Amino acid sequence: MDEILSSHNLLASTSLKRSDLLDQAAADGRIIRINVIRNHSFELIAATLDAFLALSDLRAEFSYSDYDDAFSLTALSEPADLHLLWVDLDRYDAQGQAYIIERLNTLGKTTTAPVIFAALGGEVLPEDSLCSEAIRDIAAKIGDRFYDLRLASFTGTRCSPAACLEISRFLGLRLIPSLLAPHLKAVVVDLDNTLYQGVLGEDGIDGVVLQEGHIALQQKLADLAAQGIFICIASKNEEQDALDLFTQRQDFPLRPNMITKFMVNWDKKSKNISEIECFLNIHHSSMLFVDDNMGELFDVTQQLPDIKVLWASPDSTANARALENFPGLLKNSVSAEDLIRSKDIQANEERRRLQEQMAPEDYLRSLEVVLEFRINDPEQINRVAELSNKTNQFIFNYRRYSIQEVTRLSSGEKSCVVTISMRDKLVNSGIIGAVLAELKDGVVCIDDVFVSCRALGRGLNEIILLGALKCACDKLGSHTVQVGFQHGERNRPAAEFISSHLKEHVEVAAEFNYTFPQGIVEILVES
Repeated sequence: MDEILSSHNLLASTSLKRSDLLDQAAADGRIIRINVIRNHSFELIAATLDAFLALSDLRAEFSYSDYDDAFSLTALSEPADLHLLWVDLDRYDAQGQAYIIERLNTLGKTTTAPVIFAALGGEVLPEDSLCSEAIRDIAAKIGDRFYDLRLASFTGTRCSPAACLEISRFLGLRLIPSLLAPHLKAVVVDLDNTLYQGVLGEDGIDGVVLQEGHIALQQKLADLAAQGIFICIASKNEEQDALDLFTQRQDFPLRPNMITKFMVNWDKKSKNISEIECFLNIHHSSMLFVDDNMGELFDVTQQLPDIKVLWASPDSTANARALENFPGLLKNSVSAEDLIRSKDIQANEERRRLQEQMAPEDYLRSLEVVLEFRINDPEQINRVAELSNKTNQFIFNYRRYSIQEVTRLSSGEKSCVVTISMRDKLVNSGIIGAVLAELKDGVVCIDDVFVSCRALGRGLNEIILLGALKCACDKLGSHTVQVGFQHGERNRPAAEFISSHLKEHVEVAAEFNYTFPQGIVEILVES
């Protein structure tokens, strides 16, 4: 319980104290190397960053450039998982600001690691302005307390300690996890005294109360649904009452079509969330559970130890802030696949019904499946990087590619990126997987393979994976294949596939041959 309360304070408090954060770090968290290139001090922000990164099981090690108003080209030579360009633009006139922004954009293109542009002040923002915009939002929120010129000669920055703390919270809770840690895929939320004030079974549909904080919380859930995050309900209530609630209460920002799965009954919530986990075909480590009852949160974490939890306190406004800041929910972009993800998962119910009634080949023919394999398509680079950073179950090596790394592989003469798109008569699933390969001494080395969980279980795994490997071999001109594989906590589906189809290729080069089946699904290959 203490841990849940502590995390809620980090996420929601408006009166954080620096002294309370300095010893809060993940003792065994994954170490990430952050290279800070700056023209003013970042140390006050770095001092508290681990307290926030701890919620993502991360710890930071820093290397710092000299204070450099010119931002030299050698600044990104330091090996790092992440580069952070920390610049006070008000040091320059308008012409100088334009030059520095151009310089920052040039620097960002010289590395394969993610780059954060964190610009303070200035009239114009860099191309990647997410962090800079967040800093401006923080400045607007805390007003005159954002700058402290009296301390600047001691701290090395005109940002006040309060401003540095809020910037540290944004970086540690939201931005850095979005770049270096897997994204959350689902939020499971309780109803009574969580999405509203009151008890549905006692107060009735018209009797439950929406406070300002509840509206903000529901709006955030609606925004997450629009970005492709699964929003599900787990509540001890009568199911029809809950369905009627969302139909009749037009003042609810969260609408019925935004909810992927209702699990409303009198069973234990841990059981219901396990069923949601199976329905979504994801691991519970990719799920966040929000509930006002500490006993429910405790029981769920005992049964599903890797699930993330958030306590819905009596302060609904604080809960909205906590959800806004929760690690793993910030998305830097929204893809076409994000927009149809919930419909695709819901269509799996119909696919399962057909699969139970028909022979495998008849089932696939009835769905009118089309698989499209594209090779080195520049328009799909962002989606490949995104998919690699959130896939956990069907992934070979956990490489977690940046956009720059995918670009390099897709543009090289001896490397390729094969993407797989899928559609059927029920829904267009979009890009659901990728194979990244390099030719080394005549051997096609498979750097990584990953497939979205929502595409699994449709009877197509063999065609998807082996077909993509065939496309990579054809492109690179060799059918001698070596597959790398790293066992992880949750990639058993990938391990089982390798054991059945590719075990002779694991860490050893061997001849690979595959022919697409005819007359079952439609195959399109474009290079």
